[in-house]
Amino acid sequence: MKKKTVAVAFPTIPIIFLGGVTPERKPLYDTMGLAVTSLDETTRTETSIEIISSNTKETNIEFYLNKERISGLRGNQIISAIKTFLDKSGVIASIEIRSQNYKIFSGSSDSGLAAVFTALNDVFDLNYTKDELLEHSMKGSESAGRSLYGGLTHTIVTEEAIKVEQLASDQKLNDLALFSVPFQFESRLSADEIHQGIITNTNFQKRVVKIPDWVQRIKFSLEKGDMISLLDTAEENIRNAHELLEEVNLVIRKPEMMRLCNEIHKMRENNILAYYLIGGGNLITVATITQYAAQVSEQLAKHNWIYYLFKVASEPKIIEL
Repeated sequence: MKKKTVAVAFPTIPIIFLGGVTPERKPLYDTMGLAVTSLDETTRTETSIEIISSNTKETNIEFYLNKERISGLRGNQIISAIKTFLDKSGVIASIEIRSQNYKIFSGSSDSGLAAVFTALNDVFDLNYTKDELLEHSMKGSESAGRSLYGGLTHTIVTEEAIKVEQLASDQKLNDLALFSVPFQFESRLSADEIHQGIITNTNFQKRVVKIPDWVQRIKFSLEKGDMISLLDTAEENIRNAHELLEEVNLVIRKPEMMRLCNEIHKMRENNILAYYLIGGGNLITVATITQYAAQVSEQLAKHNWIYYLFKVASEPKIIEL
């Protein structure tokens, strides 16, 4: 057991958009995601866990996110997930958790939960595998597995359990070039609004039926090393999800975001092969391969889009104190 530990984890963006979960936050179908960070890896969540006392009769958790005590439904779910994890591990302690997001535009809940359970595993010397940490981290964020495993991941939904497999590491995906373009809107849809709303669309089940095909196409593209085909399929899937949301009046792709999407389409008409990836936040990731990166950068600058260079990120890391 350590006195204190610090873990870092990286936010994620969708490759197959996650829309619709059970009350236990279990996804309704297979999804895929990509862990990402800035080139210097400063875009990340840092989570410290300090053991205040191990001589106590019951577990007490003080949790601060971005210097504020967590609250609300999601906050209660996270605290409950941590307590369940500690109970199953036979741990009784008073702990203080401080989690801080740095330069994250979207996907912070994934990195936050991945960092928390990575740090808990380390501070109490529990030596659990990622597969064992997965169940608990997903109780707080239904896509936390994307950050927990890093790289490109496939979340596999079965009746019995959830599995996550890393399809490709960050090193294997170093040919991807990512341009993160944030938008400053006053409000955004919450994950719960997305999950609850998309399933009301009468075409939602058509999407569910198509998921296995999208999964196989992305896997086949990866096996061939065809990143352009992979990104094309990812954009197709993501566009479908946003269209379903918009049909039930849940709009993430606001007019200014759609303007960038249209410009990306124009790039492709001019043989600059770039694609857009959009989750639930105010962020568009323009994705391409190194062959087209300079041209994409030139086009974004030409139209005055402010962007940040990103790359595929690894699994969480422990910072040595």
